[in-house]
Amino acid sequence: MLHVALCTDGVFPHAMGGMQRHSRLLAEYMGRTGDVKLTVLHPHAVPLFDPTLGIAEVQVCDIDTKRFYLRELWRYSGRVARELDRLKPDVVLSQGFSVWQGMDRFSDRLVLHPHGLEMFQGMSAKERVLGLPFRIAVRYMARRSARVVSLGGLLTGTLQRLVRGSRCQVVVLPNAVEVPPSPTPYPDGTGALRLFFVGRFAFNKGIDVLMEVAKRLEAEGLSDRVLFELAGSGPLLEHYKTQGLPGNVQLLGRVDDEELFQRYRDCHALVLPTRFEGMPTVVLEAMAQARPILVSDVGATAELVDTSNGYLLPKGDADALYGAVLKLLELDHAERTALGSASYAKVLKRFSWPAVTQETLAVLNEVAGQAKV
Repeated sequence: MLHVALCTDGVFPHAMGGMQRHSRLLAEYMGRTGDVKLTVLHPHAVPLFDPTLGIAEVQVCDIDTKRFYLRELWRYSGRVARELDRLKPDVVLSQGFSVWQGMDRFSDRLVLHPHGLEMFQGMSAKERVLGLPFRIAVRYMARRSARVVSLGGLLTGTLQRLVRGSRCQVVVLPNAVEVPPSPTPYPDGTGALRLFFVGRFAFNKGIDVLMEVAKRLEAEGLSDRVLFELAGSGPLLEHYKTQGLPGNVQLLGRVDDEELFQRYRDCHALVLPTRFEGMPTVVLEAMAQARPILVSDVGATAELVDTSNGYLLPKGDADALYGAVLKLLELDHAERTALGSASYAKVLKRFSWPAVTQETLAVLNEVAGQAKV
């Protein structure tokens, strides 16, 4: 049986973030297959997983959050490497920077998953400078891995340029979501068009673009026909609370999972005018609830959204978002329902956890087989 070591610097809910949630769900779904011997290396007190899944766990001493973050990740990866020397797995799947120091001795069996590549998508000069050490580190790791995982879309080209001239191959493995057994009924067509945003209140999420569109609709007397509902917290939340909001915008603050999924079910579409992303979990979650999507063409969003299930928009373009909102507003209930149904069909076929788990296992088996040659 294939022995897989899944290396991560945190597992949800003991650590928060998209990569940490991915680590938990991927481990659980791989465990449920019964096809692999799985060991998860993480910094938490063990055990984390249901013992019936048969997942072995190794606790690795966590980073010191008071010290320089990148150096601490380097040190953490050294501790992970020592455990890998002891475990001798057939193949290693590294989340982020978990396998780095001393990685050459695992190169022939190492699959690196760098996730959203945010350090390559910074827009300002300051962001590009701050991201430089992380870009250098990702390039170093990718070129010394057997495979590097792209979420798809624009991220694939970024990784292909990084590994050019090395033996590393880029493989596309998308993010995944748990999909209900049947699509959620679409809301009725009465009342305002409810557009739901969820994300961190930071500049990169494009909330300023959304606000510009809301103000324009209000000025044109359409505020009673389109309602923007924004969930999340972050550095810009207080700014928007205090500056005065358009009458068609509601700030919901941070919401728990129960309310989040109820908001998906209640809305007519998800709107995410983000300036950079990997493959946004919130888009996958809304698709799984059979909702149309309005999202910027960044990262891997083009893998998720096309004209069949929504609108893929230029980033930072308020005119394009305004136009898409008007188009959605003009559609009747059946047409909006069809967009949502296409979202559900797409996510069920390509982005469900069982489907992505099988794709991941195929890559891991291929790498392990080549390592033994």
